[in-house]
Amino acid sequence: MARHGREAAEDIGSELRSLLSELESTLAEGTSADAAALRAQISDRLDNARARLNDTHAVLRQRAGAVFEDADAYLHEKPWQTIVLVGGLALVAGVLLGRAR
Repeated sequence: MARHGREAAEDIGSELRSLLSELESTLAEGTSADAAALRAQISDRLDNARARLNDTHAVLRQRAGAVFEDADAYLHEKPWQTIVLVGGLALVAGVLLGRAR
């Protein structure tokens, strides 16, 4: 899950960097005389970026859903192993917190 989250964050970061570079190039190309055309270009590019970000968001939701379904299946298939695992983690956390004091 963490790996998928990092990949999604990188995808979103990449999309935002791409959008910013496109906006910078559009602004650099324009003059004050063609402000309406510049606004239209920026609006189009923002709409495209929104669509790409929405696609990335949908992919992230799909990946997260698959991970949660796998976790749910594991919990239902192996309840005792899950209880032992959670108990072991709680014990380790308790020992670490006890040492910190």
